[in-house]
Amino acid sequence: MIESERKVGRILLGVELFDAELLKKAEIQQKKSGKRFTEVLVSLGVDPEAIRQTLAMRLKLPEFSLQGRRVEPEIIKLIPQAWVQEHGIFPLERVDNTLTLGMVNPFNVDVIKDIRFKTGLNVRVAVIAETELPAMIDKNYGDDAPVAEFNMDEVLRDVGPQQVELLAAGQEEEEQEEEAPAGIDTDAPIIRLVDRVIQDAVRGRATDVHVEPGRGGVHVRYRIDGVMTDILDIPKYVQGPLLSRIKIMGSMDITDKRKPQDGRSKIRVGNKLVDLRISSLPTMYGEKIVLRLLEQSKGVVNVGDVGFSPLILNSLNTLLDYPQGMILVTGPTGSGKTTTLYSALSRLNDGTTNIVTVEDPVEYQVSGINQVQINVRAGMTFANGLRSILRQDPDVILVGEMRDLETSEIAFHAAQTGHLVLSTLHTNDAASSVTRLLSIGIDPYIIASSILGVMAQRLVRQLCPKCKVPVSMYELLEKWVPPGSEEMPYQLFESKGCSACRETGFMGRFPISEILVPNDTVRDFILKGRSDREILNIARQAGMKTIFEDGIQRILQGLTTFEEVTRVVAPPPPPSPEEKAKVSLMKVRETG
Repeated sequence: MIESERKVGRILLGVELFDAELLKKAEIQQKKSGKRFTEVLVSLGVDPEAIRQTLAMRLKLPEFSLQGRRVEPEIIKLIPQAWVQEHGIFPLERVDNTLTLGMVNPFNVDVIKDIRFKTGLNVRVAVIAETELPAMIDKNYGDDAPVAEFNMDEVLRDVGPQQVELLAAGQEEEEQEEEAPAGIDTDAPIIRLVDRVIQDAVRGRATDVHVEPGRGGVHVRYRIDGVMTDILDIPKYVQGPLLSRIKIMGSMDITDKRKPQDGRSKIRVGNKLVDLRISSLPTMYGEKIVLRLLEQSKGVVNVGDVGFSPLILNSLNTLLDYPQGMILVTGPTGSGKTTTLYSALSRLNDGTTNIVTVEDPVEYQVSGINQVQINVRAGMTFANGLRSILRQDPDVILVGEMRDLETSEIAFHAAQTGHLVLSTLHTNDAASSVTRLLSIGIDPYIIASSILGVMAQRLVRQLCPKCKVPVSMYELLEKWVPPGSEEMPYQLFESKGCSACRETGFMGRFPISEILVPNDTVRDFILKGRSDREILNIARQAGMKTIFEDGIQRILQGLTTFEEVTRVVAPPPPPSPEEKAKVSLMKVRETG
């Protein structure tokens, strides 16, 4: 037991926080475990708040509570996480040339000297509680910590040109002999570089990592909230071993660089288990690699928490109450269709329903749902899997995608024979789904009699709540504001940018959607082969709101911007003043 810990024990014993017997027990336990003395005292039942107050009072030092405290990332970077955990310290704030350092044991003078030497700053000591420290470390150093920009010198500090050039020079011979990752040094600088990139991507909420070889180097980009973001430029001499390392992670053939390959891996980043889907594509300057990041811990979102507007949510819940029929979700790749479908399944997964899915790939693993993974090589196609599912007495069926006639026919047959079927289509809007199904080969009468509803959606970025700033109504948006909205209370915002959102001004995404629920007129239009535009117009007359109109409402609610909505949805021509006046007159008559 070091002298600084003995001083803490004597002071606390002197104010009778515990007796000599407990002090002796704590000393023995601390020697065996190697933990901090204050940690051991708290584990034995000593009040951590009393420890903090007593030390602060006796040493005439300020005391700080860490609960709800926010510390700037620049301050966090001053002290390594290992020091914080080992010594029970935490950097709190910096004013000019003075750093306020929280300490559970303010007698530890050696640590104060080390911090003063490392940072070049004067150190002002404050007393903190032992029990508040772990949460603060997780918040600022763990998986949810603010992500700093890459420092190229730091990332490549031990990837010297000579060392990497030797790897590159011997790459051909090494690749011929390499059959498994067992021969790779796990402490190699390249491995640390790849791990750092993936770790930063997970912490930065990225869904994809793009590694793109160019003429003079390798470009690394993340897709965050659906938008590509430049992250890092890596020297060209690192390209060979870097790409080989990623391919080895995915159990891909590192000797074959002339054809596309796919691989999978599973890694742990902090407390998060992440599935990696790895894809390589030969380009002019080498293989471009994309890593898709899927966090298993995120799980399935409840349908009410996805972020739908009340009108869309009510319509979707009504459709899910039907015992049979077809519900389709449409949109481009990455528009959140799978998330929407699984949120719907979570509502239906009440223990009384047999739910079976057939997917490629299975992105969410959910207890209580029977999930089938497509394996074409083994003969498990969508059509074959769906046929087998129908013999398993299902109540609800999820088909990953309606991609061919055979699968679509079986799915629609299931929808007509007492099953609720959910699936996806790649179309731009809800009305064009009818044309898509007709082009696949489904008969119009089957479509008209089976479809319960079609939802089309896009994902838009949400303004960062920490840095968004209010703005007044502007002319471009005013053209689209629906009649009567001027009388409603609203507040518009725009993006500014801060460290929490990587200076983008946005944090997270939510869906903007439209739902087409066929009425008798719409079903008649489907049977007669009427166009998408005609079906859309008759649905809007019945009260349907388009994706763009849903986006405008979200702008008026202060959730996003006009530029963000038009980035994902092409706006139609704005309504003329005469059309607006006509709509206003209709509303007056309805309420009159």
